[in-house]
Amino acid sequence: MLRTLPVTRLCPFLQPWGLVVLAVLAVAPVHGQNLPYVSRHDLPKFYREARLQMQFDQILRRVKPGMEALPPLHLASPADTVASWIARLAYNYTPPPKVVRVTSRVEEWRLIKRIERHQFAGRFDTVKWAYLGNNYLTPIDTSFTPQIRARMQARFGAPTRTLVELDFSRPLSQEEYIQFEYWFIVNDSIPMIVMDVNGPFDRGLVVACDHQYRNILYTLRQSFLGTLLEEESPAPFVDYYFNYPARRWYRTGFDGRQFFTDPIGQPNLARGRPQLGPAGE
Repeated sequence: MLRTLPVTRLCPFLQPWGLVVLAVLAVAPVHGQNLPYVSRHDLPKFYREARLQMQFDQILRRVKPGMEALPPLHLASPADTVASWIARLAYNYTPPPKVVRVTSRVEEWRLIKRIERHQFAGRFDTVKWAYLGNNYLTPIDTSFTPQIRARMQARFGAPTRTLVELDFSRPLSQEEYIQFEYWFIVNDSIPMIVMDVNGPFDRGLVVACDHQYRNILYTLRQSFLGTLLEEESPAPFVDYYFNYPARRWYRTGFDGRQFFTDPIGQPNLARGRPQLGPAGE
């Protein structure tokens, strides 16, 4: 007659595995109590918060002594009027700078010619420039730089500065090897520079102006150059360009029929800017 195993005991060969299962079942609820419940709808938010916390912890580990406290924010109060009146009585009182309010409408512009570059630089020597690159999908930003350059040649004439006018008496960085720059004074007071990004191999232009006008820079640029591709036909031009990573020189431009970018040997920059021949050659 067969004997049945007692219900309170495990088979000898199952005893080790039974102990493991019992241990897992005993421990799992304890650890599971601290796990937050996150629905699939809250998962993106939970991930962002966890990632932000991780980045914050990394910053704290790098800044071991701690971070400096920010200065207190000034809250406007009726006492501000009295404080400003008292401050004006001091012998060393300096009036606060005036808030510049300008319109984004281009009412007047003046191209700075090549011989006027030093006057422009002297007048705006202390300007902190704010830049606007080709980050917007508008026609002026998605068009190839040579096409924009040809239309700027038609509207404004020759650029203020080209690669020929760079200071080659010292080593130049990659960012300094521009193809062309147009300098302007807009509305008789706003300095603005329009320059190429990566020569004839890129799209769009970089526009920069005084940082105090940065809030209207996009509108200013669109008002100034937005209709350029629609109203102007390309005009012939020729420039030198140096591809810094490849260490190669190019002669690039528009001959009135087609655009060209031809590799050349290092040109003699002492002769000045390149010239197109009578037939555009």
